[in-house]
Amino acid sequence: MEMRYIKLLLIMTALSCAESPKKDAEIINPDSANTSGNIIVYNDVNATPDKYPYDLKNPSRKWTLSKELEEISGLVWMGKEKLLAIEDIHPKLYLLKLEKNDISIEKSVFFLEKTGKKFDLEDVAVINNKVYALYSHGDIYKIENWQSKPAVKKYSTPLSKKNNTEGLCFDPITKNLLVACKNDSYVKDEKKSTRAIYEFDLNSHQLINDPFMLIHPSDFKKATDEKLDFYPSAVAVHPITHDIYILSTKENKCLARYDYKGKILSVQFIDKSQMPQPEGICFAPDGRLFISSEGTHGNKASIFEFDYQN
Repeated sequence: MEMRYIKLLLIMTALSCAESPKKDAEIINPDSANTSGNIIVYNDVNATPDKYPYDLKNPSRKWTLSKELEEISGLVWMGKEKLLAIEDIHPKLYLLKLEKNDISIEKSVFFLEKTGKKFDLEDVAVINNKVYALYSHGDIYKIENWQSKPAVKKYSTPLSKKNNTEGLCFDPITKNLLVACKNDSYVKDEKKSTRAIYEFDLNSHQLINDPFMLIHPSDFKKATDEKLDFYPSAVAVHPITHDIYILSTKENKCLARYDYKGKILSVQFIDKSQMPQPEGICFAPDGRLFISSEGTHGNKASIFEFDYQN
């Protein structure tokens, strides 16, 4: 009897010492919040640095812009190594030609009458040779025949100065424009820290009431272990993965990546000495990323190109 009891005790001890199944590890860079250039990816146990889409520490090319584009605020890919850019102050479009070691303004066109006031134009998008420009108070300008005799039509939206609309891009999935609000989300009962992206329907030329996606500080807590102040300055849809990339500038300079369903995938902090005021973002069809930074504090405005590490 005593021997049977001892055997049973040994079996129970062995079972209790057996290794329990492991949960998926959460990968977080512990120094991420204070380290420029690090990408933080969470819930990806197989993540390695070479799997990140872009290395923001190491641009493949950089172009310094002229004084005329010191306040560049948006850009969009035009094909044949050309970008279309817009800047804060004047209602003017700039067609830029990218060379290996140089950049030139191939064409510049005013699409509204010049005034002495700052226009505060924030971003630009192109669909079928029609240009759309975003005003920070929510209005969208459609510009046809922009290279010769621009024909302009303004569309108002419920968004206003309070929302501070700064990001605009074409969404190839919905065939609509995405509009990013830097400040107030325009959603009742949402916190002041919540940011929103809306759709502008290109058929009805109206803003869709329900947000396309909401951005909460808690999104970044999952990735960086702290809540970040996030102020969208530009938005773009990746041409290959359809992930949503959103630039933030102000206190935190960073690039957030969401999947198309609105789940945050990564946050990458930007070196302020490299890009003091990141305001524009776009992609080439092959996945190359372009980011523009305004000139500020003695730094000249620049455009950076980053290769896609797929």
